[in-house]
Amino acid sequence: MKVSGTEQETSEQWLEAANTYYECKLYAEALTAFVRFMQHGTATSVVYIRMGETLFHLEYYEEALMAYEQAIQLDAANAYPVNCRGNVLYRLGRYERACLSYERAIRLDPRQAIFHYNRGLALAGLEHYEEALAAFQMAVRLDPHDANAYNGAGNCLYKLQRYELALIAYEEATYLDLNQATFHYNRGKVLVFLDRYEEALVAFEQVIQLQPADVQAHICRAEVFYTIQSYAEAIAAYQEALRIEPENAEIYQKLGFTLHRFNRPQEAMAAYERAIQLDPLFTSVYVNMGHVFYDLENYYEALVAYKQALQLDPFNAEAYYGKGNILREIACEREAYDAYTRAVQIDPLCAPARFWREQMQLRLKIPDKGRRAVVPKQRVTRQRPPSLMPVHTPKRIRFFPALFSFDSRAHRAFE
Repeated sequence: MKVSGTEQETSEQWLEAANTYYECKLYAEALTAFVRFMQHGTATSVVYIRMGETLFHLEYYEEALMAYEQAIQLDAANAYPVNCRGNVLYRLGRYERACLSYERAIRLDPRQAIFHYNRGLALAGLEHYEEALAAFQMAVRLDPHDANAYNGAGNCLYKLQRYELALIAYEEATYLDLNQATFHYNRGKVLVFLDRYEEALVAFEQVIQLQPADVQAHICRAEVFYTIQSYAEAIAAYQEALRIEPENAEIYQKLGFTLHRFNRPQEAMAAYERAIQLDPLFTSVYVNMGHVFYDLENYYEALVAYKQALQLDPFNAEAYYGKGNILREIACEREAYDAYTRAVQIDPLCAPARFWREQMQLRLKIPDKGRRAVVPKQRVTRQRPPSLMPVHTPKRIRFFPALFSFDSRAHRAFE
């Protein structure tokens, strides 16, 4: 861009160019124009605010923070740059300072719903969910049509395990904005915790309709199918997820687990092997491979798999439990007892390990204090334990996405 004329005209032209570039979302060019303006003119609070927004979009957060500080010094009564400073601090993970900044913005202008919403996000980042809930509720009172505020309240209620109330909040959010996939996803998540699986499936299917490439929605849908024992549908859902992310080791692990449960051990093993290729340090895959080998009565391979799992994680109770099963099958009962004991020490709630430890203790006539007894000469008939798969299947589906994410609305100018 060529600029000519007097120094004042030049500075005005650079400022006009910077604003034009910003409106066109050409942030790098806008930043260059702002810098050139600074060389010729005197910046006002408004200029520093726009420069801070430009730096924010370019993810130059420390520089954006300095620009907003300059804007606040020039106009201390303006709540907007104070709110924007909070946004930068939030992005930097400095939630306490962000919260203080939002509180100052609220004191300057308490009727702006977005300030209360942003404060709720910062409080949620600090895991102060009761206070965050109050902030989101205030945002809703100021703007009853703010779907994101209802969603934020739902997230807090979910974290506080008030699932029925969380569902109401999410349903209000989806009613206000049917095209926001996040709201449907969160609604599906809480429906799972309420054991309303069919409705949860509908919610996750709505997410997929809005965002067909949302791999997490496919995974959650598969997990719901698994929970209601619709294994064929679960397998199909995992395969669909793999079409989106073919290099995702976790999906292969989940697929293998489901295939094993569906009595397709060879396919399960192929899925586990692919998971190991993608992530050689995936401990639970080795454990699950051990379970498959056990069911196929390939005891040596099972022991090798459990050993690999324990090398990666010496405190894996399930691997010790599986190892104990193998050792018991091959009549190494003292060693089996030791493996079960170790599993119980690591995880006292591992009921199958406790059961077989007690059985081994009776067979070996080991006193309660653990003194070693002579192994009986007469061999006891071996019994297979209950199926491994249901024992270690959690009742609840585990979800891993972040509940609270930065909302681009939080950086907009208020009217």
